[in-house]
Amino acid sequence: MMPINAYKSIVKGAAIFGGTQAFTIIVNLIRGKFVALFLGPEGMGISSLMTASMNTIQQFSSLGLNLSIIKEISNAKEVGEKAKLLLVISIARTLLRITAIIGALFTILFSRFLSNITFGNDDYRWYFIMLSIAIFFTTMSNGELSILQGYRAIKKLAYASIVGAFTGLFVGVPLYYWMGYDAIVPAMIALSLVNFLFYRNTSRRIFVERIVFKWKENYLLIKKMLLLGMTLMFAALLGTLANYILNTYIGRCGSLNEVGMYQAANSITNQYVGMVFTAMGLDYFPRLAAISQDNSKVKELVNQEIEIVLLFMAPLCCILILLSPLIIKILLTDEFMGIIPLVRWMGLGLFFKAFAFPLGYISFSKGDKKTFFWLEGVLSNLLLLLISIVSYFIWGIIGMGISLCLTYFIWGGVYIFITKRLYELRLNAFIFRLLIILIFFILLTFLS
Repeated sequence: MMPINAYKSIVKGAAIFGGTQAFTIIVNLIRGKFVALFLGPEGMGISSLMTASMNTIQQFSSLGLNLSIIKEISNAKEVGEKAKLLLVISIARTLLRITAIIGALFTILFSRFLSNITFGNDDYRWYFIMLSIAIFFTTMSNGELSILQGYRAIKKLAYASIVGAFTGLFVGVPLYYWMGYDAIVPAMIALSLVNFLFYRNTSRRIFVERIVFKWKENYLLIKKMLLLGMTLMFAALLGTLANYILNTYIGRCGSLNEVGMYQAANSITNQYVGMVFTAMGLDYFPRLAAISQDNSKVKELVNQEIEIVLLFMAPLCCILILLSPLIIKILLTDEFMGIIPLVRWMGLGLFFKAFAFPLGYISFSKGDKKTFFWLEGVLSNLLLLLISIVSYFIWGIIGMGISLCLTYFIWGGVYIFITKRLYELRLNAFIFRLLIILIFFILLTFLS
């Protein structure tokens, strides 16, 4: 059992971020209702495609630097090297400024192509040209967000998330009312600009001093940040590819209706418990990165985090399993009641995912690019893809929930073995006892 002070520290961070995430979800649901009212199904479809396009391009334009920035800032803060801290911030802002410009120029130059592959025609070319502004400011604001996260400015991060949610509601909704479809991209630009200005102003208040760095003198640090970031980017790309193959397989071997059902179940579970993983990640990764070179401290923190995550997730999984019909009825329609068994299996699988979740950050926090890429990028996605295809073939759409359980149950064992071999990390006996007890109650809920 860990000390009470460790409990307080972890729970405090999780509570602040979790509460913020819950508030953000509620505000976004309200915003979604107004968008549906003012734009209708077609407008919502256009908005969804433009948002997906922006997120994809922005993911590439940032080169995966965000977690790399968090890691370096956390390390500098832990050892108390103010000069290095300011140097990392200066390098991060310069790199992201360059990648943001590249992302914006790419969107402008290939606007006709992007319109054709997204909508099947070039009628939305000017939408993509304007979208380049949102991509630029989103890349920059995510960089400032990473700086604050690495410094663990918890309250400021929470406040920033609330500001962003309210901006989307009070700026976006009036624009939709006045301009209709033509407000979709301007609303995205307004949100990205406000977020950037707020994050930048917040970080400037913390880091008053600024330094000018020389590229040649800091070549090794720049190279390290870029390589680690690109490793993350390629790993994320493999995850996107695996998801695309899986959806295509369901559509070809089943039907588009089943694809929709699967995505609806994913959406519900992600909205319901995604805030827990997000809240934990925002607080946990900077703490882990700061002590990544001390295996004894890493072991202590990982055990603490697993214990807290399991205690958080167990009741949430039980509630999701029990109340899935009500949740589906509120968030969707009666047409989706057929996904109740799928959502319940996913609720069971999410508990195993929660166990594996803290272990997945270890290799990245240590800067072990090779292990992270092969574990998170290749093996995890390959395992999920193979088990999902076999499960769907045997059990149909419900098999997608069963595959989630099997994948993360196996993956938890793989993580335990790998982290023990590579980093001498052993989980406490208390964790396994807690795991068995909580699984018993979740299975009892599931079987009832």
